[in-house]
Amino acid sequence: MTLRCLLPLVLVVCTGVQAAQVSCDQANSDKQVYWGDLHVHSGYSLDGWGYGTHATPARAYDFAKGKPLTLANGRAVQLKRPLDFMAVTDHAEWFNLMYVCTDPLASDDPYCDILTEKNSPATGTEVFSNYVLPTITKAAPQPTPLCKAQPGLCDDAVVSQWQRIQQQANEANQPCRFTAFIGYEWSATPDFSHNHRNIIFAGDSVMDDPADYMRYPTPIALWQALDRQCVAEDGCEAIAIPHNTNMGDGKSFDVETEPPAVLALRARYERLVEIHQEKGNSECLPEFGMTDEDCAFERYLTLNSRPTAEQDFTAEQWTRLRHGYVRRLLLRGLRAYESSAEKLNPLQLGIIGSTDNHSATGGFVDEQRWPGTVFGLGNIERAMTRINFNPGGLVAVWAEQNTRASIFAALKRREVYATSGPRMRLRVQASQSPVNCSSSNLSRGVAQGVAMGGTLSSDGTKNDDTNNGDAIYIRIQAQADHAPLNQVEIIKGSIEQGGMKEKVVTAWQDGEGAYDVCTVYQDPAFDPYVPAFWYARVKQVPTPRWSAYQCQRAGVCDSYPEAERWIRERGWTSPIWYLP
Repeated sequence: MTLRCLLPLVLVVCTGVQAAQVSCDQANSDKQVYWGDLHVHSGYSLDGWGYGTHATPARAYDFAKGKPLTLANGRAVQLKRPLDFMAVTDHAEWFNLMYVCTDPLASDDPYCDILTEKNSPATGTEVFSNYVLPTITKAAPQPTPLCKAQPGLCDDAVVSQWQRIQQQANEANQPCRFTAFIGYEWSATPDFSHNHRNIIFAGDSVMDDPADYMRYPTPIALWQALDRQCVAEDGCEAIAIPHNTNMGDGKSFDVETEPPAVLALRARYERLVEIHQEKGNSECLPEFGMTDEDCAFERYLTLNSRPTAEQDFTAEQWTRLRHGYVRRLLLRGLRAYESSAEKLNPLQLGIIGSTDNHSATGGFVDEQRWPGTVFGLGNIERAMTRINFNPGGLVAVWAEQNTRASIFAALKRREVYATSGPRMRLRVQASQSPVNCSSSNLSRGVAQGVAMGGTLSSDGTKNDDTNNGDAIYIRIQAQADHAPLNQVEIIKGSIEQGGMKEKVVTAWQDGEGAYDVCTVYQDPAFDPYVPAFWYARVKQVPTPRWSAYQCQRAGVCDSYPEAERWIRERGWTSPIWYLP
């Protein structure tokens, strides 16, 4: 594919820095699906390094482009299908420590000894216990003893590490071929609750000082730092993506109590949420004491981020945990919208997937080939202690071209979706006029209505009789990856008489499965007075899980009966909202 640069900016554009000024030969009015991973850790992350990952962000981007990479256990791996875009999101809390203790300063300070001597899959737990847990899991985050003793050294190290990260992302960025975003992770873990966010920047203009959890210990402080340091007039734009809400204990989404100014900041920066990654799925939980098999998909339950069984929760703990899952967040956003004078939805979130891979191997989600999480590499016993982990997911965007500007715009408008790994192609269109499946070309733009991530607004003319002459039509198009699809569902959320209502309906089903599906769903209960959202969930036929492949290869399935199971991989589209 030929790269065409816009003169007179050839020298700037062709270095892959100013993506906003790129024009690709393939750009046209039809959007394409581009596949990526916005949550990847390299050896610059303390927990990745601790378990033996030495690869730099540059090597992680090379892997995403299709080059091989050798893991900590000595195994060489390679993507069969390279990614189109990726962000390396190393933990900002330890930029200083990693720069001082490892490369390039390689300090001989005794505080660094465990970090440099025990960093392997077999002994990484010592690194985790001695460096990770004491710093970010307290009620108030604690700087490392090294940085308490030498604050000037650590301040300089943060700047140097951040500059290296920017440089490697910019060098990896190849407009029209591969998009490398600059990013990092804000790793708030108060009392072990995961309230983390990934910060993704639109281009090469970024904040000078990455706001980490140590110095900016609340989401509000993070957004305010972004607001001060990432200024549009300087060409800087960013989004903050919550992830692992399944491990967040219902914290950090206090939209019921936040003042309007804070809600506006939240809505500005938090436009997406990560629904699936290696540490579990975050779509939904059933009500306390109820069962829902679809909400049990790749479930990883924790209380204050420690694994626990469902029966160990009290009703209050379960309800609080449930309110942090994606479906309830979407409903809480609707309720906040309905009750606010400003008519602002602070949780109008698009849905993405990513891996949270700590081996610098972003996008490596093949169940059959996945070597296991970094914590268990090369050892079946260690891998089975993390049996409820999974390879993670992917994010797909509908964009005009593979550039930073085009893909970031798609992320911002929420024209994105998540999968648990397969590259199924999904497109959703909603309209208040009838739609049909006469065209199965997914690349064609939306002729009427709105695409996933969009908002259907009332025109102000509502009938006195609910549902009389008012309707919502949703067209779902889906194309399978390696395995057939056998179910398409619509998940609806609404606010009715002050209560949060959710409903799951089957829009299409075929026991044998199909590779190309188009169906139209008309909501029979649409009420033009009621705020609502709809998103599609698409499921494959059952296929073996990674743990089944691993225990079979090792011949130990009898010892790990939970490992030999099948799953129904799936995709989730961003919602479409109706906001009267």
